[in-house]
Amino acid sequence: MLRSFFNAITGMDVSRFALDVTSDNLANTNTVGFKKSRPIFQDMVSQVIVGLNTTTGTIKTTTFGAGAVVDSTQKVWSIGNFKQTEFPTDLAIEGKALFILKDPINNQQLYTRDGRFRINREGYMINPNGLYLQGFKVDPTTGEVTGTQLENIRIETQIQPKATGEIYFNQPTNLDERSPVITAQFNPLDPTTYNYKYTITIYDSLGRPVPADVYFVKTGTNTWKVYFLATLNERDISVDWNGDTDNTDIVFLDLFADQVYIADDGTFSTLPTFASKTLDFDPTTGKLIKNADIVQDVANQKFYLEIDLTPDGSPASPPTPSEINDVQDAESYISKLGAVLGSNNKIRIYVGEGNLQNNVIQTSYITQHASEFVVTMDQDGYARGELIDVYILSEDGVVVGVYSNGKSLPMYRLALAQFTDPEELVKKGANLYASVKTPTILLPGGGNKIRSGMVEMSNVDIAKEFINLITAQRTYQANARTITVANTILEDTINLVR
Repeated sequence: MLRSFFNAITGMDVSRFALDVTSDNLANTNTVGFKKSRPIFQDMVSQVIVGLNTTTGTIKTTTFGAGAVVDSTQKVWSIGNFKQTEFPTDLAIEGKALFILKDPINNQQLYTRDGRFRINREGYMINPNGLYLQGFKVDPTTGEVTGTQLENIRIETQIQPKATGEIYFNQPTNLDERSPVITAQFNPLDPTTYNYKYTITIYDSLGRPVPADVYFVKTGTNTWKVYFLATLNERDISVDWNGDTDNTDIVFLDLFADQVYIADDGTFSTLPTFASKTLDFDPTTGKLIKNADIVQDVANQKFYLEIDLTPDGSPASPPTPSEINDVQDAESYISKLGAVLGSNNKIRIYVGEGNLQNNVIQTSYITQHASEFVVTMDQDGYARGELIDVYILSEDGVVVGVYSNGKSLPMYRLALAQFTDPEELVKKGANLYASVKTPTILLPGGGNKIRSGMVEMSNVDIAKEFINLITAQRTYQANARTITVANTILEDTINLVR
C-alpha cells in the first residue's frame, strides 16, 4: 500500500519537471535561434519476481514499479521560421549548422543559431554579447578562400589605393568585321586613323584616376592593331608643358612603348610612331589566334597582352617643363606624376582563356563578327575608399565591404560548425552553446545556406506547448488523486480494528 504513495510522488515530481520545461519553452517563444527542449522520462522498477509454469513451460514475471524519474532533456533541432529584418548583417542558416563565435576574453569557441550581428567601431563582426564571428579570409579580387585558419571577421573601415595591375576584356567584346581597313599612320588626334576608341580609367599608386584610351585599327582582313595610351592634359597634371598657360597641351603616355608624346596646343610637331599590339582572328569562328604579341599563362590557362613599365635605366630626376621635347622617356614622366601606375610594374590585359585548338583561343574575350562594335573592359585598381556599407551574399556567406570609391570587395567567408550529434552541445545561456567535441567546419552552401537580412526565430509551437501544459497538469492531478485514494484505502484498513 505504501508503494503507491511513493509512485504517485514520483509522478507528481516528473509532471512538475515537465511544467518547468514547457514554461521555459513558452518563455523563449520570441528568442532568436532558441531550440525548444522536451523532457525524457524513464520508469523505475523496485522488484521483479520470475516464476516458471511447469505445465506449459512458460515464464511469468511479476514487476513492481517504483514510479518515474527524469532522465534528461533533449533539444529539438528543427528549424524555426525566418523573420526578415532591416539589418543586412542579420543572418539565418538554412540547415542544421551553427555560427562559430570566439570569446575575446578567454578565447573560448562557442556556437549559436542566433544570427544577430553588427559591425563594431574596429570593423569586427560581433554578436550582441561582443563575441567575434569566425570565418576564413578570401582574396578580394577573386573571392576565393585563401585562409586556412579561422579568423575574427573584420571589415576594413578604409582601403588604401591600389595601382592597376590587371585589365580585362569582358565578354561580349566584338570588333566589327565589316569595318574598312585603314592604311594611314595612327594619330590619336585624328578619328579617321582608327576604327574605334574605348576609354577606361586606371589608377596609380596614390589612387589618382588616369584616363586610358584603347584604339582599334583594322589593318587587314582578319588583323587589327591595338594602341593603349594614357591621356592627360595640363588640368590633370597641373603642369604647363610649354609655358603658354592656355591648358591645351595634351600628354600621351604610350603604355606599350614607355614613351611620352606631347601634343603642343593639340597638335604634334612631328607625328610619333605609337607602339601597338596585333590581334589576329580566325576567319571561320571569329576567335582570337595566338600570336607573338599574346602571352600565354600556361598555369592559369589565360592569354594576355603585356604592358611593361619596368625601369629601363633612364635618368631618375624628372625633367622640368622647359626641358621636355615631343618625346621623353616614360620613366621620367611617371616620376613627375609621382609613380603613375604603381612601381613601374607590368600590367596584364587579358584577352582570353582555355585551351588552344589549331592555335585558336577557345574562350576568346574578343571576337570579330559582322556585328556592331561592343567593347567592355574592367580593371583591378582603385582609389582610397571609406567603408559605407556591409552586406553578406546569400547562400555562400561571403562578407562584402562597400566603399566610397565604388568598390565592393569580398573580405571573408563565414565558417559554420556542424555536429554529428547535436546533444554534444551544452547550453551556456545567451543563445550560446559550448562543446568538448570538435565539430566539422563547413563553408556555407549546399545543405547549409546563409540567408542575409533574416534571423531564425524559435521553433516553439505555442499550441503544442499548451497541450503539453494540459497533459502535465492532468498528470499531476491524477497522481495527486492516487495519493488521496491510497490514503482513503489505508484509512479504511486501519479502521478494520475498531
